[in-house]
Amino acid sequence: MDDNCKQLDEALELWKDVKVDHPRLNSRVWARVANEDKEPAALPNFLNLVQSILSRPMYASAFVVACILGGLLLAELRVAQQQVERGNQLAESYKQVIDPLIKDTYLYD
Repeated sequence: MDDNCKQLDEALELWKDVKVDHPRLNSRVWARVANEDKEPAALPNFLNLVQSILSRPMYASAFVVACILGGLLLAELRVAQQQVERGNQLAESYKQVIDPLIKDTYLYD
C-alpha cells in the first residue's frame, strides 16, 4: 500500500507542471484529493469492518437469511402472545356467561 501512495504522490507532482486553461481546475483537483484523504477516517472502524464483511456474497446472504429468520421468530412470538390473550379473554367471557356476578375470584384464576 505504501508503494501505491508513493506512485500517486509522484504522479501528482508531475501533474503540477501541466498547464491547464481552466483557472480553478488545479484548486478543485487538490481539494478533491485532500477530501479523499479525509473520507476513510470519517467512518468508525466498526462500520468499516461491517462493510468489509457484508461485501462478501456468502456473508451478505447469511446476514439476510438471519434477518428473515429473526423476523419470522418475532412474528411467531407475537402470534403466540395474541393467542394467549385471546384464550384469556375467552375464559373470562365463559366465566361471565356462567355467573355474571362473579368477578375475578380466587376460584377461577
